[in-house]
Amino acid sequence: MLPEITQWADAWRAARALTYDFLRSLPYAIMNFSPHPGFGTLARQIRHVGEIQACYLEAVTTGQMDFAARPHQRALEQSKERLDAYLQEQDAALLEVLAEADLGRSIKWSSGSVTLLTHLLLLLQHETLHHGMWIFYAKIAELDLPQSWRDAWNLE
Repeated sequence: MLPEITQWADAWRAARALTYDFLRSLPYAIMNFSPHPGFGTLARQIRHVGEIQACYLEAVTTGQMDFAARPHQRALEQSKERLDAYLQEQDAALLEVLAEADLGRSIKWSSGSVTLLTHLLLLLQHETLHHGMWIFYAKIAELDLPQSWRDAWNLE
């Protein structure tokens, strides 16, 4: 793996580790919680990050970003274990593809082309955006966040 991709992969693993910690800390009873009708439930939010990751992965392979091709696998929302396994599958597939990635590759987005590294940074930004949203969810639901989150995001 190229050094730039390795550095990104390390940051990705750290962000995704927080996602796994959050998911695994959630009580089953709260998985269908949403703070507002316009927002997805926690289960749907977590499914969403995996499905968006699938779009990013496909774009690395095809050179074309297509959010419309996103799978909607609602059955994943039926258990934390299904969500966890899906995220792990996506992570393994992404890191496998990146092991052979060409840093000079460009990805076509509707707004224009971006470099592979920019594409990957956008994926990382998406994950951390959801972390912020989930902090909001947890506060409203009066959930304790995992220690890893309190440390990473300097939360009291």
